[in-house]
Amino acid sequence: MNRPLISFVVVCFNQESYIQEAIEGAFGQSYSPLEIIITDDCSTDRSYEIIQRAVAAYRGPHTVRFGRTARNVGMGGNLNLAMEMCQGELVVGGAGDDVSLPERTEVTYRAWEDSGRRATSIFSSYMTISAAGEELSVGGTRGDPAEATLCRPQPGNLFEFLSQKWPVVVGCTHAWSPTLFKYFGPLTSDLEDLVLSFRSLAIGELLYVHRPLVKYRRHDTNVSFFATWDDTRSFEHREKRLRWVDEKTVGAYDNMLADVNILHRNGLISSAERDRLRVEGWRERSLYDIERRMMDGDFFERLHIVAGAVKSGNVRCALYVLWRILPRAVYRGLYLLRESASTRAGRRWPRTGKLTPKGVKGDGCSARSPGIP
Repeated sequence: MNRPLISFVVVCFNQESYIQEAIEGAFGQSYSPLEIIITDDCSTDRSYEIIQRAVAAYRGPHTVRFGRTARNVGMGGNLNLAMEMCQGELVVGGAGDDVSLPERTEVTYRAWEDSGRRATSIFSSYMTISAAGEELSVGGTRGDPAEATLCRPQPGNLFEFLSQKWPVVVGCTHAWSPTLFKYFGPLTSDLEDLVLSFRSLAIGELLYVHRPLVKYRRHDTNVSFFATWDDTRSFEHREKRLRWVDEKTVGAYDNMLADVNILHRNGLISSAERDRLRVEGWRERSLYDIERRMMDGDFFERLHIVAGAVKSGNVRCALYVLWRILPRAVYRGLYLLRESASTRAGRRWPRTGKLTPKGVKGDGCSARSPGIP
């Protein structure tokens, strides 16, 4: 039986220190037939030069193509470019700073086949590595780590996903069906793991593979990384990170709400279900939108924002951001005091910055709830 063509995508932006290793991981995939698509998001460093040189030197069995955006368009736009270039029946995604193990595509393909090709999102656990490539620990596991089952379906529904951002794929290990783009169109969000998880729950299935298939690199320039610097710098880094999270999560909800309209227009959900999903989506979206505005407004603007949230009945949201009415120096002092207390108690508040679902610690890539911690 002829095996299907699979596309292996590597998306890159300013990753000159790591892109060569990421490309070599793609070149070393054992699956065939495989096409490798490498797209660069108008990097300002030597990333694109390294890509060109690596492709020119390649003499292996896989088909290789590469492209570059005309301007910096973000993760979503870069992935859209890659998808325009893909011809495979399944797409395996990779970042320019991570390394895929040689068997990743083969194992992913077998999991997809075992699902009857119903799975539209497939992901796995990963091995965390340092910037220098030192193996640290396994992450991204789902369910009981001791369970022997290799493939584990991840059930969920659209309302709970909009409310809890769960279940969500581990983005660095994600593979997906092109159907998610053909049905809903290109991404308008940079949180592709969040949006594609929603799309898979809508028209397909999520499947977890209980085996590390990717080396996920942690380094200071990760967008999802909180470095363990001194408290002064870590607070400033935290604030910068929260702005990024809020902005990107608002964009992800806009994308998912547009997808809700597509589902209704195509008759997959009723008008009542569409309206129910809209209400929940906008409620969650407002948490991140209001926090983002609270971070940048002066005292009177912040007070007006909280009052508006209470007046509109969004008391939960108002309580989440209430601390930010305080002068920035006071708010910062309370944060550092809490950090100091947790250190003395022998624990640290999570600094990973991985976007985690509410009530879940670990390796998910969905956005966290706003608040002072």
